[in-house]
Amino acid sequence: MSRTEGVLTGPATAARRRVVDSVTSLPGWAAVLVIWTVGRLLSTFWLTLAYPLVGRAQPENAIWGNDHGFTAFLVSWDGQYYESISLHGYPSVLPLDATGHVAQNAWAFLPAFPFTIRLLTVSTGLPFTIGAPLVSIVAGLVAALLLHRLVSEHAGRTAALWAVFFFTCGPLSFLLQVGYAETAFLALTFGALLAMERQRYGLLTVLGSVAAFTRPGALAIPLTIGVIAVVRLLLARRSGTRTLDAFPAWERVQVVAAGVVMVAAGTAWPLIAGAVTGQSDAYLATEMSWWVNFIGRVHFVPLSPWFLTTAKWLGVGGVLLVPVVLVLYTVWLSRRSTRKLGLTTVVFSAAYALYVFAVSLPMASTPRLLMPLAPLLGSPELVAKPGLRWTLVTGALVLQPVFVAVLWLLGPP
Repeated sequence: MSRTEGVLTGPATAARRRVVDSVTSLPGWAAVLVIWTVGRLLSTFWLTLAYPLVGRAQPENAIWGNDHGFTAFLVSWDGQYYESISLHGYPSVLPLDATGHVAQNAWAFLPAFPFTIRLLTVSTGLPFTIGAPLVSIVAGLVAALLLHRLVSEHAGRTAALWAVFFFTCGPLSFLLQVGYAETAFLALTFGALLAMERQRYGLLTVLGSVAAFTRPGALAIPLTIGVIAVVRLLLARRSGTRTLDAFPAWERVQVVAAGVVMVAAGTAWPLIAGAVTGQSDAYLATEMSWWVNFIGRVHFVPLSPWFLTTAKWLGVGGVLLVPVVLVLYTVWLSRRSTRKLGLTTVVFSAAYALYVFAVSLPMASTPRLLMPLAPLLGSPELVAKPGLRWTLVTGALVLQPVFVAVLWLLGPP
């Protein structure tokens, strides 16, 4: 949040300047805490306004009735699956729909978050409807602090604070306080990226492995460390530096060990689901059950979901749009401004986007799947010009009630 924007006039601008200066004058952790708190109050305000409309928006579903209370509203949609897992675990027999195919069920949701809530509720007596949002709120604060550290070490404090603002006050920030696993996954992911940069491979292995049992997409972390290891080897060879000096053998062993363990963790859940249910494709069949309402029943082929969706809903033009988006994203990652965020962030952003493109179907949940790309919000290019910066600020604040209404009130995010 820059202190040098030129000559500013007008009472509104002066007041805004004083607020920004007050926040930026605080220590980093305190500034993050202030921004995060403002974000939570703002999100609570919009969720509170949306809550009375629930019965009218979804009258056919009893969980949406106002009699269930505001905290039940905060654990709606996927939160209901997490609650079921927390209370009852996973089914040993897969449910089937009317056509005999696997129906939507709890195996699509990983266990770390609901089992953490289970530990909390058993030890404290708190109900899931309070424990889940509470864990999300705390994990969201940790994620914001780690995001600030991750961005500030490369792009500077100003860029880091703006990244935290867009992350905690932006259109999707209401998800930081509902009964979803997003905040836990974000905290683990940002922590893993910081551990990777500090070459603390034991901590990286633990965080990356737990992330693999929290939300899908954690395989991007071992892919990131693998790419960075290759880059380090190539740079050492190009510069004429001895590999043992630039990338010691013991460190290479640690990198390989960390990568192997995290890959094993990232691929374990489908095997566990298959072993418990006796159906080898239990996890994949469960995931595909969510696709039926969007594109019908299809066979899973990696790298095809975005083409299938755009072909169905937009035709040939939509199919052609997909590679255009991929090229534009690649160009953005390669820009000098983006590279200022550091090699780890850039490589992870490419690896995680590859995961989203390769295996996920673009739908209402896609925006929240992209939340681990939050470090890109610290790109100096996005906040260098006051006009662009305040346009983004306005857009972030205005769009949050829209996203609450569309993604949380009317349909599952």
